[in-house]
Amino acid sequence: MSLKLKLDENFSPALVDLFQNAGIDTHTVFSENLSGASDQVIYETILSEERILLTFDTDFCNILRFPPDESAGIIVVRPKRPISLADVYSFAFKILDLLAENNPKGCLWVLESDKLRIRGAK
Repeated sequence: MSLKLKLDENFSPALVDLFQNAGIDTHTVFSENLSGASDQVIYETILSEERILLTFDTDFCNILRFPPDESAGIIVVRPKRPISLADVYSFAFKILDLLAENNPKGCLWVLESDKLRIRGAK
């Protein structure tokens, strides 16, 4: 399965190599000059590019505003605050493990430190 991912601005562009080394085609909002763009623009971009969105932005949990069934998948990470760079990397590795076994197409995944909630397809 060939996955394509877009990292929202709250994920360091340094994570691109981690995901690409795992075989996931990865773009960032920074590299596409979308930093600061509205959530709607980000959503429309992931739809047109057929990319999974990886974000901390809980606004994307609003399935009426951002229907996951129309997307390649939306993954919202909900860390405990404050969050460290080590925490971000820990979540990135969890996401890699999840993506190795599951495809989020058409789903909203909400990943917390100790659980994953999935809403949508299946």
